[in-house]
Amino acid sequence: MSSKIDKRVGTRAGQNRRDGRSPGLALAVTAVIAMSTSMVQARETISFSDSIRPLLADHCIQCHGPDDQTREADLRLDKREGLFGGDGTEGVIIPGNPDASELIARILTTDEDDIMPPPETKKPLSESQKALLQEWVAAGAPFEEHWAFVTPEEPAIPARTPTSFHENPIDYFVESRLAELGMEPSPEADRRTLIRRATLDLTGLPPTVGEVERFVNDPDPNAYEKLVDELLSSERYGERMTLAWMDAARYGDSSVFHADGVRDMWPWRDWVINAYNNNMPFDQFTVEQLAGDLIPDATVSQKVASGFNRNHGTTDEGGAIAEEYRVEYIVDRVKTTSNVWLGLSMECAQCHDHKYDPISQKEYYQFYAYFNRSSDPGMQTRNGNTAPLVRIYQDSQQDQLNGMQTRLASLRNQLKDSEPGPDAIRAWAASVARSKPRVRPDLGPWYQTGPFTGDNQNQVFNRKFGPEESSEIDLEAKYVDKAWVEKEYADGTAIDLGLPGNSAVYLYRRVDSAAASQWTASLGSDDAIKVFLNGREVLANNASRGVAPDQDKATLDLNEGPNHLVLKIVNGGGGSGFYFDLRESGLPSEIAALIARESDSESLTEEESSRLRSYYLENVWEDGRKLRQDIAALESDRKALMDSVVTSMTMGDMEDPRMTYILDRGHYASPREDEEIFPGVPAALPPLPADAPSNRLGLARWLVDEDHPLTARVAVNRYWMMFFGDGLVATEADFGTRGAQPTNQELLDWLAVDFVRSGWDVKRMIRLMLTSGTYRQSSRVMPRHLEADPENRFLSRGPRFRLQGEFIRDNALALSGLLNDRIGGPSVKPYQPPRIWNEVSLDGGLFYQRDDGEKLYRRSMYIYWKRSAPNPSMVAFDAPTREKCVIQRQRTNTPLQALVTMNDITFVEAARVWAQNLIQQMPDASFEERVNQAFIMATSKPVDRKRMAVLRKLYQNQKEHYRSHPEMAAELAIAGEYPRPEGIDDAEHAALTLVTSAILNLDEVLTRD
Repeated sequence: MSSKIDKRVGTRAGQNRRDGRSPGLALAVTAVIAMSTSMVQARETISFSDSIRPLLADHCIQCHGPDDQTREADLRLDKREGLFGGDGTEGVIIPGNPDASELIARILTTDEDDIMPPPETKKPLSESQKALLQEWVAAGAPFEEHWAFVTPEEPAIPARTPTSFHENPIDYFVESRLAELGMEPSPEADRRTLIRRATLDLTGLPPTVGEVERFVNDPDPNAYEKLVDELLSSERYGERMTLAWMDAARYGDSSVFHADGVRDMWPWRDWVINAYNNNMPFDQFTVEQLAGDLIPDATVSQKVASGFNRNHGTTDEGGAIAEEYRVEYIVDRVKTTSNVWLGLSMECAQCHDHKYDPISQKEYYQFYAYFNRSSDPGMQTRNGNTAPLVRIYQDSQQDQLNGMQTRLASLRNQLKDSEPGPDAIRAWAASVARSKPRVRPDLGPWYQTGPFTGDNQNQVFNRKFGPEESSEIDLEAKYVDKAWVEKEYADGTAIDLGLPGNSAVYLYRRVDSAAASQWTASLGSDDAIKVFLNGREVLANNASRGVAPDQDKATLDLNEGPNHLVLKIVNGGGGSGFYFDLRESGLPSEIAALIARESDSESLTEEESSRLRSYYLENVWEDGRKLRQDIAALESDRKALMDSVVTSMTMGDMEDPRMTYILDRGHYASPREDEEIFPGVPAALPPLPADAPSNRLGLARWLVDEDHPLTARVAVNRYWMMFFGDGLVATEADFGTRGAQPTNQELLDWLAVDFVRSGWDVKRMIRLMLTSGTYRQSSRVMPRHLEADPENRFLSRGPRFRLQGEFIRDNALALSGLLNDRIGGPSVKPYQPPRIWNEVSLDGGLFYQRDDGEKLYRRSMYIYWKRSAPNPSMVAFDAPTREKCVIQRQRTNTPLQALVTMNDITFVEAARVWAQNLIQQMPDASFEERVNQAFIMATSKPVDRKRMAVLRKLYQNQKEHYRSHPEMAAELAIAGEYPRPEGIDDAEHAALTLVTSAILNLDEVLTRD
């Protein structure tokens, strides 16, 4: 081997090679080669992708892989050139000659300075792994690129096996793989199991008793295929598929960071439900989710769809750095997009070249550049949606809005066309100038009492604390032990009151008038204000604002002699203050001065004349005032209508895109400005089409190009995971070199090619999976399964796994008849401990306000999802918080889950209502008949003798207990909000409730078999 190779792999290795290999090492190599001879004969080839690359990835690639910052000896073992040489270099592998291959020498040496992997990595190779590497080299070192980066080609469908009884290509691939392992598929499950399995998988709900019996007794040999078709056409199918997509899209009804405020993204959720129910092709689905806003002449629906990448967490914290969070949002979008469509951990390249996959840091920021053009800001609101957004009008709302806009245009034209001319304004000014000035009232000093506090601004504004109830104010009086205190507040200037939040003060002054007269008070307040004159309320404005002059005006009809003026100033939070100025005839001093100058024949400037004219038109001209009042009222109605229109956040790009740079170590404030980065895709994947637009639309279309190696594979693998428990690639979000190898790559590739060829038909793909014999197998575990396929990775039996939390809750609601079957719409707040939100609120003042009535019984996918405090029952059943993208939920079985299903009010109420339904609907039935009916409802199967005996004993014991404790029976009989009819025996009802609760907690009810 040349000194050039020695230099690449290290000085000591080169020295050892020049001195010659030690006799012991040579004997070891020879011995291992000899041992491998029979293995080589036993295998025609050793797959680099299946066997060698995973081994190198585990033990070698971290130091000899894609990341040039940590790469040792400039050697890449993930590339053909690194292994076999190229560009004038020799490789560390000599195909067919292990004895001459430096890699083999390094793994076999006993020299601690030369052995690979180095001892300090604590990743030694086993003897079998060393032998496998030698065998591979001896067999010619066949090499393939990583399977996931190669466009799949349609493999030949294996021949039908003698045991096959289905005409489904999936079965031929599975049965061929099982035959290699010396196994056969399991027999088909019985019809009762099949209908429950398929119904839960496709709708998330159990089948009804009528549906079960109809299917069980259907003589049609295609009865099962008909069942699957019916389920796929159900609107519940769209809800079930959307629930899984919500995890991937990190859907929530709150913003996550800081205050975790409200947002409205449920129109996006409705869009996804409709897309699945209408069987939107997956390529169109992809384009609209990622770039619906960029489609030429995009519809409202397409813009709503683009909200996929507005579901991420946002912040509204005052001290946050907007740019830091804006970058965080883009990083999240890159991670989510690559996980969902590429099945790659692209986020690993944010700070450095990817350690294991061929994605450089520069390529990461090329991908990042597609999203760095987005127009949404880093700081967002906690009170709703932040632009860009789209309004979603109902037909009636659009008609109302059109009518209002037509009326507004008409009123504005009337206002413009009927304006009085200069003569009318001069006449008015002259009449004002001729009027005799009145004697100004004597204004006494200000007195103040308070502050008075409450829970919120509205409560404080509406509550009467005392001063407003008196026509005359007694300055010696106290209100809630608070006395009047004299204050030196100047008129005509804004006064800071320094009030705490959610509080009010009262300000009083005596006004002495020489005669009955009318004056105008110019007012301002922070926030709300009420004005009382002689015990009569003359102004009330529950505003939220900062104080300023002339915000409100109050007409004061003064009596001759003393008058009592009271101001109530309410502060909702932040600053507080008030403004007061008493004016004759309501004229501001500035306008009065202009009139006086004009009456003295002093010329006004053009700007002064304009101010005088504006004042006249806005405050004196009666017809104009009426028109403006009508316009203001209509604009207020229009604003109220607009506020009632649902919005949904969308993606949107800036007209002038930002420049993108590599961020040093991924830090938002450390751009490397030596090179601008433009949108692009990793070189290891197919290039963009020459005419692809340099935006998200181009990226989305690239993802669904028919030659793309990943998108179709990742999609069909995700569907497989949904219905078989695990994907053909177990690491559903990582198809890279560190991900799991496909358990049946030929099947995966065939499904991917078929998916694209079908026009990305999702329902067709799911139908293919569910009508396969593989899916229809019994889940019964045989000893041979545990030995050869313990985790059912090769599908030697039907899949069996715990239902997810939403299905378990919906199952209970459906069995009890409580389920509200409305589809779509806003999220709801069902039963939940009331203080959970309080624990994560900023000031401890946010309490969970649950809904009532039918909203309590909506499907679990519509539960309001506050991501800092998600529904605790769903979390107990492994629901993610949805702060980040999740492709596959974990599945656990913990005592906490039993506490939920036995004690959560939702499940207790469901068991109670289910029991009362059985009593009412089967009034003359025996206990055994009622339990058998309940069992069929819950499991699709009649109850067996053993369970019947246990449930009968439970019923008898509990009925006796409740006879002795009628108060406990009465309490259980009214659990939850749903009404209980009269005439049902409390003890019987309570005892049967415990039976139905026990059924809800059976393994066969909580498990999808």
